Amino acid sequence: MRFQITRSSEGAVCRKAPCVQAIRGPESAAFPGQYQWFVELSDLAELLALLRETGGGLGLFSPEEGEPHPVIEIFDDTDDE
Repeated sequence: MRFQITRSSEGAVCRKAPCVQAIRGPESAAFPGQYQWFVELSDLAELLALLRETGGGLGLFSPEEGEPHPVIEIFDDTDDE
């Protein structure tokens, strides 16, 4: 299954890949030079591997009206404690 993947610190489109497995999608019309990113996962084991590799914080969101893919968001630890 194909998922759009984002980082909470970057937003829905960005210049660099949000994770190692990410495949670059189309360029954003609103933000030239920034792209959507996608991952292909075939089963729960691959989702769990992605969770381990990205640091353990993921959100999974079903597609809203007009969106073709569900979204995985990597939650970055941005709090300075």
